[in-house]
Amino acid sequence: MSLTRANFEAELVTRQQGRMEAVEMDVTSEGSNADLNGPIGFSIRKCGGAVASFGAVADADISAFEEDEYDKLIDIAEYRLLLNIKGRWGKVDIRAGQLSENLSQFGKDLDEDIKTALENLRNIHGFGVGSISGGALDYDFAQTDE
Repeated sequence: MSLTRANFEAELVTRQQGRMEAVEMDVTSEGSNADLNGPIGFSIRKCGGAVASFGAVADADISAFEEDEYDKLIDIAEYRLLLNIKGRWGKVDIRAGQLSENLSQFGKDLDEDIKTALENLRNIHGFGVGSISGGALDYDFAQTDE
């Protein structure tokens, strides 16, 4: 069975629903969640695919990938989703007399989770890691004696 946009969204919502709700992102997973379009499209492009429409990733865009690539696709999309959540979080600590709210802790926790997600992407999927290649240079000249 191939991965559909709705399946993709459902997995991302399952992983990050609480955080998405905290920043007032849509948590539906019917295949048309605008808040998940960016992370899914980013993931497809980073995995070598292309999207027909930048503003609306479709099932056909995802169907180009094999089952063994699904984990990488979803993990990269989750990383981008965490970045988007961080971008939407603008709350800071509040103190009024004896009452206080430490709202910045959410952002600090996100920073740690983003760092961990990137490390996992590098370790598990080689995301962002360069590759070594070999070759030879031919300058096409020869020295001759006169």
